[in-house]
Amino acid sequence: MNSLLQNEIPQLVAFITSEIRTRADKKSNWASFKNENMETLREMLELPNRSDCKPGDVMGFDIDDDRNLILLNYTGQAHNVLHDVEGGWTPMLRLMRGLIYEFGAPGDVSQVRLVSRGFEKFFNFNEMPETRLWSLLREAPEGETVLCREKADGHMIEYFIHGKDLCATTRGKFGTVSSELSLEQLTRAQFTKASILAKKDGYDLMSLVVELVCPETEVHVDYDGKKTLYLLGAYDTSGAKIPLETLEAFQEEMPDVFTMPGSCHMTLHEMVDEVKDRTVHNNEGWVVTVGDKLVKFKYETYIGMMVESKLSYKYIMNCMKNDRLDKMLMTLPEEVREVAYKMVDEVKDRTNRGKESGGYKVLYGLYNENEGGDAYFKTVCRQYWREWATAQTSVC
Repeated sequence: MNSLLQNEIPQLVAFITSEIRTRADKKSNWASFKNENMETLREMLELPNRSDCKPGDVMGFDIDDDRNLILLNYTGQAHNVLHDVEGGWTPMLRLMRGLIYEFGAPGDVSQVRLVSRGFEKFFNFNEMPETRLWSLLREAPEGETVLCREKADGHMIEYFIHGKDLCATTRGKFGTVSSELSLEQLTRAQFTKASILAKKDGYDLMSLVVELVCPETEVHVDYDGKKTLYLLGAYDTSGAKIPLETLEAFQEEMPDVFTMPGSCHMTLHEMVDEVKDRTVHNNEGWVVTVGDKLVKFKYETYIGMMVESKLSYKYIMNCMKNDRLDKMLMTLPEEVREVAYKMVDEVKDRTNRGKESGGYKVLYGLYNENEGGDAYFKTVCRQYWREWATAQTSVC
């Protein structure tokens, strides 16, 4: 990991910033740059040589023009593209989860410096082969407990110092409302105090990772208007993780600033049973440490709220296309599930009508204001038609 952070990824940064150095550059040049350099970017990211693994589809970035900073992040499309590709989630892509570098002269890798990072990409229970129970039990056999930390339901924020300023960002973009709000909750002096505490334990603090919870960042869990910084992690200047014991020292010295997530130890089977408990409400779930990896376990009741909030025709078509319709809709409350399956019937009805009339455009008529952007909705319709609808001899 350290080699990737200090060598390979800086080379990628130098390559991109040799031509794209501002947001305006990105807007005007990124489309052509990523197409002209597709194979070079593929090699740098170590992506499989497949047409559905285009580098420009799975990686993205943002630029802070004033500070010469670039923030690397995997894209939303990466989930659709990479989950079904063996080796698709490469080590470099996993690290691109709010990974920030300073860059200098065009193409000069010696002037590229790691400034901040968040957690590398980690997955939900059963989302990937590596997070299925049989795989996790290899590292935490039955009877062995693992560390489980409560998962706060807000926005992840990275704090770091650049020049004389305390900076904050979400993992996907500079200058978001959430990052601006987070700067009201932590001062440079408080960050410096954390740095001094880290130094006592032998670490040079680079960045703090928190979950910002406030009325503006609440997702599904209701925190009754409270403003809280849940301290999740910290990294030193090499990009290495600072131990939990040091984070606990931060919180003990600054209890008015940081809150530690609740924690306990359970076996994996106990955790599986825990998140199935439908009497639990207003709680997202847990982040569990299994060996050297983190795994998200979300309560079924929370997943139900997530799906309900995403209940749309494009969501239904994506679930059908990815063969996970029943699995996802069964997490819904009974009343909502009934509505969802009526929507499924409407999609199937239009699919049959489209086959009779010879076109997918009949699906466009399902669009409404809850579907979001019209262009993306039409893209989902076409993908569904190509990958699922045309493969079915009939849609019952």
